[in-house]
Amino acid sequence: MINAIKKNPIPMAMAAAAAMVLLEGVHSPRAFANQDDVTLIRSSSIRYRCGGGEQLQATYYSLRDRSLAFVRLRLPDGRLLTLPAVASGSGERFSTDRDFTWWSTGRGSFLQKRDSKGDWRISLRNCEPVS
Repeated sequence: MINAIKKNPIPMAMAAAAAMVLLEGVHSPRAFANQDDVTLIRSSSIRYRCGGGEQLQATYYSLRDRSLAFVRLRLPDGRLLTLPAVASGSGERFSTDRDFTWWSTGRGSFLQKRDSKGDWRISLRNCEPVS
């Protein structure tokens, strides 16, 4: 793990920055003022067919105040993943930055998984919505 951080410190820095933002929100008096006003919104649920014929279901959610967004994926093997939205240069990116990342762009969607060396590998590619 230490070697992985030395090779690529960006995910650790992003996680630290996110933690600071989240902790500031928890300790903010404003955070507790509206604690009963947390409403989860299901924005869409999309079934995708990927390049190898595999299918997965992606259900997108956010809080009403848009302070948090995430996707719930049902993988072809039946596993469920919940991944929070993270900053992206283009498209939408959902990731824990630990093991899985779901990218949804104008050119299609794909799922990445870390291999045993800690490198990202595409495990499902060319995923397109099924009508």
